Amino acid sequence: MKKLTKYELTKIEANLDSLFNLATKTEIQVGKRWYKQAYKICLDISNYYKSNTITVANVLSALSPRNKWEQNIKDTWKVFEAFKDGKKAEDIKVCTFHTNKFKAFNCIENNVLITESSLKTFNFVNNIAYLSTSHLTIDIWHLRACFDKKIKIDSASIGRIAYEQIKNLTIKKAEKLGLKGYEFQAILWLVCQRTYNN
Repeated sequence: MKKLTKYELTKIEANLDSLFNLATKTEIQVGKRWYKQAYKICLDISNYYKSNTITVANVLSALSPRNKWEQNIKDTWKVFEAFKDGKKAEDIKVCTFHTNKFKAFNCIENNVLITESSLKTFNFVNNIAYLSTSHLTIDIWHLRACFDKKIKIDSASIGRIAYEQIKNLTIKKAEKLGLKGYEFQAILWLVCQRTYNN
């Protein structure tokens, strides 16, 4: 996806407004809490294993593909516990791909963290680890919210310029509503899940 035109950005803004207007009271409450709860989980794990929130968030993110959130958290605890006990990636089972399990161990053992070259996961990690207001997770659901259509997972990648445009637009919209960018994104994620799954 190339640089978005002014017309396309105006359409995205209208789509985000429309979707936010569909949010229930519960979705707003849950969305506002989601990243704060994720941060608290990372803080608990980092305190218990004498690590830090950025490493824990990287492990959590590495273990997230095709993994339900509750299981994702359990797997993160499991990986840290296994590492503490001197186990290797091949010694345990988690509910994601083998390559991601090895990435998770590499995060702890060699401090190999996700970089800006992986835009979505880099922003996701920073939203969780630091509750950063200058980062924004633009996943498949946020793209569906922006473009008001059911985008397929394999066509969900956007270029760096378009990512920055959508991120800045979303954060500004959130601020106008008295929300953090990550809170607004989480609310939209919940609404989008409900509307596209019905």
